[in-house]
Amino acid sequence: MLIDDLLINLCILVALIFGYQQIRWKLNVGKKSATFSFLFDGIAGGVLGIILMNYAIEVTEGTIVDLRFIPVMLLTLFISIKPAALSAAIIVIGRFLFGINISSFGAFFWIAGILLAYFIIHKKIKTRDGLYKKAVYMIIAANVIFSLIITYLVQDAAILALLLPVYWAIAFLGGLISVFLVDYQSRSNYLLQRYQKEASVDFLTGLNNVRQFDKVWNTMMQKAKEKEEQIALLMLDIDFFKKVNDTYGHPAGDKILAELGEVLKRSTRTIDIVSRNGGEEFSVILPECTTSQAVEIAERIQKAVEEHPFPVNEDKTIRLTVSIGVAAYPETVNDPEKVVQQADEYLYKAKHSGRNRVCYHNEVLSP
Repeated sequence: MLIDDLLINLCILVALIFGYQQIRWKLNVGKKSATFSFLFDGIAGGVLGIILMNYAIEVTEGTIVDLRFIPVMLLTLFISIKPAALSAAIIVIGRFLFGINISSFGAFFWIAGILLAYFIIHKKIKTRDGLYKKAVYMIIAANVIFSLIITYLVQDAAILALLLPVYWAIAFLGGLISVFLVDYQSRSNYLLQRYQKEASVDFLTGLNNVRQFDKVWNTMMQKAKEKEEQIALLMLDIDFFKKVNDTYGHPAGDKILAELGEVLKRSTRTIDIVSRNGGEEFSVILPECTTSQAVEIAERIQKAVEEHPFPVNEDKTIRLTVSIGVAAYPETVNDPEKVVQQADEYLYKAKHSGRNRVCYHNEVLSP
């Protein structure tokens, strides 16, 4: 019966950890403010401990046994000692709500003792030396302190002879399973976020890639159409970029592409969306922008690129130019489906008109 009850406690623990990890990932807690993360993790760990107490085993009147130390351990291992301390405080308060007696005071000294032990272990053993090694030391510390306190509280050799071996075994099993689960989920979520980012971000420039450009453009175009707002699009291409690669090599060309991405971001508004659409072709989505404003931004980009020294090696810089096509909805194109096509057509017209040009609505502007 004791083994069954502790295993039920373990199953509840695993389910709660899984749910907590998913919520934490969905809310992107790791990228929130330090205060928010501290409160979220500390409160979550405390609530998890209190829930476990609701499914605890009562070994004697007023004395309950469960795995409430594991949330404190996990927070120490994977987050920091501060949210672990907050969760420990919440667990202690929760235990007193179950009843104020000698056992609740014993539980207070147990949690306080393991928190101190975890702090020492956390300082002495670095995670890089082995996550599971650190976890084993923490489980041993929790079990030793638990054994001392429960022996004092129960004082029944028959109960202790059954309870202590079973509890040690379940505590080790639960602790290591919990560490594995959190570590596995953390790695999986990290890889998923990385793959999602790589699917939308150009690896060379850090700008949106063509897939993300299509997604953002379709969304913003639909919004502009529904709300009858203006939107403009710039398509631009580096002039004679093949010569740069042929002369200085592809590593220099890659460096220039990344540098151009920075120039474009500096030359546009904060609300504008810059993408690398492939090769040496870039685009800029201009929300709430008229044709005249879009042309002004295009000319600013043209001038910024022309004046910027692009390094090709440690000793040499070169000058580049870009050709830009400008299309604006609904001023130059009233069909939302043809804005990208028209911007492309104007880009090629700018290149065929001598390059280093801005072309819009059949107008070609020289620098």
